[in-house]
Amino acid sequence: MTLGNNIKRRREELKLSQEYVAEQLGVSRQAVSKWETDQSEPTAGNLIQLAQVFEISLSELVDPDRYGNERSNPENSKHEKKPNLILRANLIKIAIIAQVAFLFSCTSFIYQLRNADFPNKTVYRGGLIFSLILLALSSIWMATNHRFETDKKQRTKNAYIELLYCCFQLFVSFLTVRFGMGLVGAVIMIVVCSIYILLVNPRFMSRKLTK
Repeated sequence: MTLGNNIKRRREELKLSQEYVAEQLGVSRQAVSKWETDQSEPTAGNLIQLAQVFEISLSELVDPDRYGNERSNPENSKHEKKPNLILRANLIKIAIIAQVAFLFSCTSFIYQLRNADFPNKTVYRGGLIFSLILLALSSIWMATNHRFETDKKQRTKNAYIELLYCCFQLFVSFLTVRFGMGLVGAVIMIVVCSIYILLVNPRFMSRKLTK
């Protein structure tokens, strides 16, 4: 089995289109087609990215004969899990959006506690506690999503980038409470979240969360 056949077989097993693979690697669909028909070979960088997209080791990708023998074993194929990459991307995106939504909810309740009359503080305090619990759960959800990254160095890099993003959002939250920015603070948080999803994740974190 050639490298091209191995790439095509793995792509079809995961039910991925050539267009999707091309988008993940930042190449044209024609380039992926040429790889699969052995008209050209991917670069070393593209091979690493292909292995990440296909969720296999680099050795499995570049050694198709050995990989094909392992895959032909009924016991191996029976227990093989085929990840839904689109669903995974959507879940990661939902976790990020939920986290920023609950963060703003906490920000709003804190601002209300600072300015509300005493009889109303109990209501706002209960809302704050509930929002903090949901914020903690969504943050844990975001952190656990890093397990999908097979490259340990990339996983560590992603964790630091996400920590920096969370710190920036907390800073915006602080400014919103301190200066009573209200809707302006919400807009800033949404813009920062959008940049994180649409620009930072695909460019720096090897995670494409949108089509």
